[in-house]
Amino acid sequence: MSQIQLNLDEISLLAYKLVPKLLFIYTDMEINNNVIYIFEKNINNSEFINATKPLNPTIIYDEDQENPSVSQNLAQSRRDFDSRNLEVKVLGGDGLLNEDTGSRCSVGFWAKSFSREDFSIVTAGHCYASGEYSYYPWGSTNSSELIITGGAPVSNHNVHICKSGYTTHLTCGRVYGLNGIALGNESEVMLYNLIITDFVSDYGDSGGSAFSFVSPQDLHSVVVNGVFNKIFKELDERDRYYELYLGKWWVHKNTIYP
Repeated sequence: MSQIQLNLDEISLLAYKLVPKLLFIYTDMEINNNVIYIFEKNINNSEFINATKPLNPTIIYDEDQENPSVSQNLAQSRRDFDSRNLEVKVLGGDGLLNEDTGSRCSVGFWAKSFSREDFSIVTAGHCYASGEYSYYPWGSTNSSELIITGGAPVSNHNVHICKSGYTTHLTCGRVYGLNGIALGNESEVMLYNLIITDFVSDYGDSGGSAFSFVSPQDLHSVVVNGVFNKIFKELDERDRYYELYLGKWWVHKNTIYP
């Protein structure tokens, strides 16, 4: 095991013990070091930062840039038809709107339980809330579809990866780091095994399909890598990095929007 990985394990143990707030831990292969990215300078994480100094991580402080504006041009949900008798083709990357909370997310892909015959939509966990949901396609019927042939976790750095979401549609980038850790503002908010990638995304894309193409010769078939989960602010001066929270599911062969 490399020294960088050993140091990351030690930093992770310190994070679990000291519970710092609003920061992100990951290995950045471009700078070849572990990174602690701190979102709020005003939050006192000095005990944790001082404890990690012997492990020599790169410390990055957020520049407090404003979040990008989010389009509000969602179509008005219609109530003049019986939705129970409506059949629609729901694809990965389509939009979901919670009418009660106003929160927006994206469809990831269809999945099926081993113990039940019913199909379910996989999306980001934080997208779930009780209430009535409306379905929002991209607004065009001219988009081609990508065929899901299977699922696989991301296991390599610098590989090509894409996502399909309602707000920014299809965007692609590359994998910068693996095994990221995110800590929120509450002590119980701690996410592990995150993938760091630079594809463009925005609020409302959460839950959308994350995937890679089967091969350069086959740009109509994809392998699902998971779902996009949360946006983090800028981590350096050039690109935005995002959290991609991946899980392991049985994947039903279906289609997503490119």
